[in-house]
Amino acid sequence: MNTPNTPVPDELAAVRSEIKRLEERENELKRLVLDNPDVRTGASWLAEVKTVETTRTDLKELRAVHPDIVDQFTFQVPVTRVVLSGITEDGEVVSARKLRSMAQ
Repeated sequence: MNTPNTPVPDELAAVRSEIKRLEERENELKRLVLDNPDVRTGASWLAEVKTVETTRTDLKELRAVHPDIVDQFTFQVPVTRVVLSGITEDGEVVSARKLRSMAQ
């Protein structure tokens, strides 16, 4: 995928696109495994379906009932992101979503 003349942002966009495609395929395959026990045994792998209990907190409800407690334990943290914008053929900077829709 990486060619010597590919700019870093372009390669990053291509990698993100491939990740999205692979995640969509993963979801399709998981659905097949869940819906059809006959496909759970492969040549090298066995897919097992397991259910576990997990604990979640309803933060919206907790804020509504106990706002002071939530405020006491709420804090901001810095998050660094790399946001890609598209560049059209005429050099205009547009959102990645808009550039993807223009390509279709």
